Amino acid sequence: MFNRNNFLTSAFIVSLPFGTPVFADAQSTQILEEYFGLLGSTPLVLDVGDKEDAGKYSQWNNITLRSPDDLAQIAIPWVKVSKKLLGGFELTYAEQIDGLFQSPDPEALDPVKFVIESKGTSIVIGGKEGAREYTSSFDEMTFRTLENPTMDISTTLKGGTSEQQLTSGDTGKAVGQFRISEMTMDFTANVDGQDMSSTSVMNDFNGRFEFPFYSNFDAENPVDYIDLSRDLFFDYSITSGNTAITTNSPAGPIEANGEFGEGVGFFGLEGSVAKLSGTTKDLSYSVNATAMGLPPMQFSIAETTADLSLPLDNTDQSKPTGYKIAISELNISDQVWALFDPTAILPRDSIDLNIDMTGNIKWLKKLSEIDEKELDKEPPIIIENAKINAFNLKIAGAELETTGSINVDNAQFPPAPDGTVSISLNGAMGLLVKLTELGFVPAPNAAMIQGMSGMFFKPGGGGDDHLVSVIEMTKDGHVLANGIPLK
Repeated sequence: MFNRNNFLTSAFIVSLPFGTPVFADAQSTQILEEYFGLLGSTPLVLDVGDKEDAGKYSQWNNITLRSPDDLAQIAIPWVKVSKKLLGGFELTYAEQIDGLFQSPDPEALDPVKFVIESKGTSIVIGGKEGAREYTSSFDEMTFRTLENPTMDISTTLKGGTSEQQLTSGDTGKAVGQFRISEMTMDFTANVDGQDMSSTSVMNDFNGRFEFPFYSNFDAENPVDYIDLSRDLFFDYSITSGNTAITTNSPAGPIEANGEFGEGVGFFGLEGSVAKLSGTTKDLSYSVNATAMGLPPMQFSIAETTADLSLPLDNTDQSKPTGYKIAISELNISDQVWALFDPTAILPRDSIDLNIDMTGNIKWLKKLSEIDEKELDKEPPIIIENAKINAFNLKIAGAELETTGSINVDNAQFPPAPDGTVSISLNGAMGLLVKLTELGFVPAPNAAMIQGMSGMFFKPGGGGDDHLVSVIEMTKDGHVLANGIPLK
């Protein structure tokens, strides 16, 4: 039963927002002004047709965001901030937003019109002035281009939620996280009578982000305005996905299909260091180009990894840098092997590649002081030392393993390296013989390679076809292989 106490309590709660119309109006207007005020840190220009300030909401109509050169525009019919019945605010906007952008080369591509459509969107606003919190959800959101004879792009997001905080002031920024159950990207293009189309799907697309706001930002001189000490990044993960690409050309159609498992990625600035990293597992691809006289082809990779880091603007002291690229268990179908090895002379084992190098670098100038025209005269960056953690390759029965460390004396020009690199080769001579049988290496060249190998390598302890070498570099410019001078 709905008793008297419950009725009075409910009536009191429901009447609160209606009993303070001036408060609701001021707050909702302020939130809208804060929301669009953040555009002051971008090169976009804001135009508002008219504003409605009612007792329970504030609404801006006919909003246009445009670039200073008018080559890009977004038209939003309306945006509204309303006071919720039980407290707090909600932001809503038109379900369709129109836009237009012009390519850098108008002769190559007509202006591109697009729309952004959303369904079931809800944005709840909390926090206080200068630190607003936005919790949003949507059933479906789509970006798609319109009426373009050259290309069509469509991206659809389904089942999305996000939480973000927008802070203003000298250190204003957007920080948040998101979750999207499915993202589908479609692309078609027609260039010089050749068609190409692709569809890609990513499942459970989750991530987090941080983007600082800059006052008086100048897109033509971004380095002068970006504070490299402030973090700026996008971090994501997926559970699985697939892609399909079809190309039609005079030579015939080509179809490529792929699937991939879980993956993670990161790119941005963190601690004044530019970083780009990513890992994807369980990749598989198939290619069909039979009309071009090629057999069906399949490829699979257990895991790929990339990890790059570069410190920026460190002119006072050297800082660590890193480069890593790895491919594990790359397998190629027999049809592909048969294209260049029809008699199966080469072992068809999986291929592994691992390049992992670290070091310390220092900038001679700040990025904002670098003149691109002078790069060929004086490099703006110096390497103080480098370490080869791995430079390894396993392919067709042969295996290369490399490690080492090098210090660089930059007091002289050219800089002088000082260090040691150790190399191990297993099965290399056997692979050379097989490549000669296949005709990839002419016999005289193979004989020359075998003869010169004695200058750089000596027998190792890993079998008959195992060679090792220790390359030493000294500050005075000498190079030795296994203690024998080469230079």
